[in-house]
Amino acid sequence: MKTAINTDMERLKIICLAATNRWRQMSSREQWLTTIALVTLFIWLLWQGIVTPFSERKMLAEKNLATSRAQLSLVQQQAEQILSLRAAGATERSVSNTPMDQLVHQLAGKHRLIIQRVENREELLDIDLANVRFDHLMGWLRTLEQQYQINVRSLQLESTDTSGVVEIRRLQLERG
Repeated sequence: MKTAINTDMERLKIICLAATNRWRQMSSREQWLTTIALVTLFIWLLWQGIVTPFSERKMLAEKNLATSRAQLSLVQQQAEQILSLRAAGATERSVSNTPMDQLVHQLAGKHRLIIQRVENREELLDIDLANVRFDHLMGWLRTLEQQYQINVRSLQLESTDTSGVVEIRRLQLERG
């Protein structure tokens, strides 16, 4: 190990001596031009290594800030809209007269769900679905609740080997 370090140190000394000898052989004009070139190279390396990355990070932070401000503005507008609707007494949603099982079947097709079985028990539906993407299931349930006042009474999910796909163990819906 010491031998390798000594060898490296000797090589470095030889290189430094060669550079010093070369420097001494240069005319004063060549020395001046070489100094200017080395200073310019050093400044450029500093610029590329320090200033440019900071500038890029600053632009990214400003972009993220603008996005966050836009999202905040949107949320504030929605909050104001919710408050104005509540103040106006807009709490009732329209209820469809279409039978619940028909609505469930119609909307399932639109959300790319496959219903395997539906059991109708008065105001309650027991539903068996094929394995489904989680986002499709949530979109379907959200539509049922928001537009038709059909709520989830019970839901049991289990993950599958496929990412984003769930197995529905139990799903009960009720009109509410």
